[in-house]
Amino acid sequence: MLSNEFQQLMQQDTAATAKALLGMSLLLDGAVLGRIVETEAYLGSEDSACHSAGGRRTPKNASMYLPAGHWYVYQIYGHQMLNLVTKGEGVAEAVLIRALELPDGRLLANGPGKLTRFAGIDKRFDGQNLAASSLQLAADRRPVQISSRPRIGVTCTDRWRDQPLGFYVAGNRHVSKISKSSLLADEDTWEKAGK
Repeated sequence: MLSNEFQQLMQQDTAATAKALLGMSLLLDGAVLGRIVETEAYLGSEDSACHSAGGRRTPKNASMYLPAGHWYVYQIYGHQMLNLVTKGEGVAEAVLIRALELPDGRLLANGPGKLTRFAGIDKRFDGQNLAASSLQLAADRRPVQISSRPRIGVTCTDRWRDQPLGFYVAGNRHVSKISKSSLLADEDTWEKAGK
């Protein structure tokens, strides 16, 4: 069960939600898939990189307009992308979950398409309410440090292209498209339990 604090945060601040998701576990049917290590925030109608830019509304992005706490799954280049909807109903903002650290340490979910392929996540989860879905989030660990960078693969050419709305666990080797020079052991990227 997610804390009331997190549920309130989802309704208020999409970028802060993207950071708060780092370290949470993603679970399917009660089994831990992995720990979230990378996210991107998409800030609605003003954000030209967002599917709802300019108030765009189509059958494909309809789930973005649901209240905070719903899943939004869409397909691009043959890959499924998993997003958590934020803000209130009718305000289409969301957080893309880009990468997981798997419990066994394998690099099988270090990118948004790899993540959904590994987990078997597809359009059947689109529009599901987190509270009733078999795909769940649970508090787990806190990152030692969170870093930010521009979002990956956005095609807009205005100021939104370079906004640092991509967030990741610094030094974690499961983050996608990361420099290999400053990586740490997985355990060293998380605060010690009880801190």
